[in-house]
Amino acid sequence: MSNKSATKPGRGRPADPAKRDAILTVARKLFYELGYGIGLDAIAREAGVARQTIYNLFASKDELFAAIVSQGAETIAAPLRDLPADAEPRDVLIRFGENYLAVIQSDRSIGMQRMLISSAQAFPEMVATFFANGPAINRQRLADFLRKSAPAANLRIEDPAEAADHLIGMMIGTIAMRRTLGLMPPLSEAAMHKRIERAVDTFLRAYRV
Repeated sequence: MSNKSATKPGRGRPADPAKRDAILTVARKLFYELGYGIGLDAIAREAGVARQTIYNLFASKDELFAAIVSQGAETIAAPLRDLPADAEPRDVLIRFGENYLAVIQSDRSIGMQRMLISSAQAFPEMVATFFANGPAINRQRLADFLRKSAPAANLRIEDPAEAADHLIGMMIGTIAMRRTLGLMPPLSEAAMHKRIERAVDTFLRAYRV
């Protein structure tokens, strides 16, 4: 399985953050619209940079794609970072869940899901890169948080990774699938909060000592 680092420093001169952001924005758009088969030349033209500039920042298209996926994963995981010592696990999990659901049901993520489905057979390495730099990383981040917070929250968690799967499953359910298939509009903020709050409370009851 490919597991490219999305934070690998560029080679040569220091990277221009504006150019990097432009490349990521354009690459994301073109991947969604045209599929993973789009060439780096087209991405460079649209971003207004030289092809070599992309290679200075990313060793390959796979590494560029990993950086795009990593951006979304970082957004989702923000509530799990830099926590105060007295952070309430329930509050943290609710914020994490709201972030997760907001990102997963967004038009941007739905475009990603549809691109993955349409391009998976031709580009199996793309699917591996997506999973390694997105869902797998955030599953591990959540598992680490559950393991660390279990004693203070009076939770009995024998397998943090499995517990993370349980919680994410309750949070997301079939929403991503139904959104990808065009069967439902995005949930409102109020509906998201209600769903996540119920999922977290159910999870905490199930794992409480």
